[in-house]
Amino acid sequence: MIIQALVKRYEDTKEVPPGWQVREVSYALEISEEGDLLRILPLETMVDGKKKKRELILPSTSSGRSGINAYEVAYFLCDDGNYMLGLESSRFESARKLYERVLEKVDTPSARAMKAYFSRPAPGLPENFDEKEGVNAKYVFSFNGRRVDFRDGDTEITKAWEDSQTNDGEQIRCLITGDIDIAITLHDKVELQGVTMGKTPLISMNDQTSFRSYGAKPKDPPAQIGKKAAFAYVSALNALLKSNKNHQPLGGDTLVYWAENGDGTEEEIFSWTSQPTENDTAKLDGLMKRLAKGLPIVHEGCKLESRFYLLCLSPNAGRISVRFFHSNTFGNILRNNLTHYERMGIVKAGKDPFIYLPLWVILSETTVKKKSADVAPLLGGQLMQSILKNERYPMTLYQAILNRIRAGEEVNKTKAATIKAILMQNYNEKEVTTLALNTEANNNAYVLGRLFSVLERLQQQSSDGKLNSTIRGRYFTSACANPGSVFPTLLKLSMHHSAKMDTKYYEILKTELMGKLVVENPFPSALSLDNQGRFILGYYHQTQDFFTAKKDKENMEEENNV
Repeated sequence: MIIQALVKRYEDTKEVPPGWQVREVSYALEISEEGDLLRILPLETMVDGKKKKRELILPSTSSGRSGINAYEVAYFLCDDGNYMLGLESSRFESARKLYERVLEKVDTPSARAMKAYFSRPAPGLPENFDEKEGVNAKYVFSFNGRRVDFRDGDTEITKAWEDSQTNDGEQIRCLITGDIDIAITLHDKVELQGVTMGKTPLISMNDQTSFRSYGAKPKDPPAQIGKKAAFAYVSALNALLKSNKNHQPLGGDTLVYWAENGDGTEEEIFSWTSQPTENDTAKLDGLMKRLAKGLPIVHEGCKLESRFYLLCLSPNAGRISVRFFHSNTFGNILRNNLTHYERMGIVKAGKDPFIYLPLWVILSETTVKKKSADVAPLLGGQLMQSILKNERYPMTLYQAILNRIRAGEEVNKTKAATIKAILMQNYNEKEVTTLALNTEANNNAYVLGRLFSVLERLQQQSSDGKLNSTIRGRYFTSACANPGSVFPTLLKLSMHHSAKMDTKYYEILKTELMGKLVVENPFPSALSLDNQGRFILGYYHQTQDFFTAKKDKENMEEENNV
């Protein structure tokens, strides 16, 4: 299904013809008709203060250089300084043989110029060039002011390259296209972010006998996939990974997405609904209001019935790992995305730039340094998959958030919103998972969380701002997990704090909350994981209520002054 969808993507776009690929180039070698190197033209441009290489459609490099004779394999029309400038004689000789073979029957001016260039001694690197950069940089030929590539080059050279591609090999029935095609042993590699070796194949065969399919040999094709389909899926996947509108990072993984027969509108909408910025708030507000009212979700230029594909990939040494592959109509995917934001809705904590929390913000809260790159390897893909399918959130996310709170971190909006969403989706909780404080809720764990917030506030108000730390730093973790061992002590301390104050407001609120607790066991010896989440949510709601309703609280304090 994955390969079929990618082949269909290639057929819909056909940005690169078979046997060719988009390659990054730094320089062009301007040559004369006699084969003299006239000058080296830089092709790089400055974008946002950084050098950006020119992207050209050039002959495919197949599966790269490998094996014993790796350094004797030259690439046609584009290669590094060793082959193009003769910085190493054996490689320059390899390039000469390639050009003579491919261009043997081509008699155009540019073809004659390239053959003449390789018939002469290697020109070497100009004096003003850095040797290391000159060796590794990629070069193409330029003749009479035109680069020799697929778009701007000689059509006869293009045809000669395509005709030179071998069609020898075993004939098979391709499982993707259904046509008779040539079996391909080595599939081209995919350029995925995070791969330490540069490029890795998506489909390959293990060398070790113990990992092979029964009866398979090392030279057998890794799958019954023909040459055309293999080229198509790799070309489509590499194109998607180069487009900023078609992929995004998920911790250490990469999410690739595309719409079938789309014009890019659906991909753009998915980008800002899955990873919104401050500028996307107004657009998301419009969609969320329609969702809340039960109205159809519409957006200009968007085809909700379009089939939408999502592929989550993870870097690996041998070959790329597929975390998940999901396909649905874009309308269903968009609705599930918005439903996730609806569950994540919670009262704002101070100045928060994100009304709708992007995935990278949620994932970063599970790490010590708040970097999404440090997220557990599988967590990003698991979270995205649960959102796309509207299924239970991964419990590893819940555990990770609780662990950061137990380590003494602040219960901020992101942590509280994540806990709220998990309680709603995984535990079907409705009573305490409100946007803001629910004063009518009688859940024991939620009330205990509120009570802890009141006791902390009472301590803060009684200290006249001279307090360096509150009871939260010392007692919060124990109170959340084992209330019975902590709350009797905290309640005794609160009596001393109340004695320093001129108001009975917090004592009245404390008494009110104590009345909501279960009479038989108000302070249980331990709370389950879900009740720990309710405790934290109660604490967060009550703490935010002290700030969001400050004027009302001041009025209540005046009414209760003795």
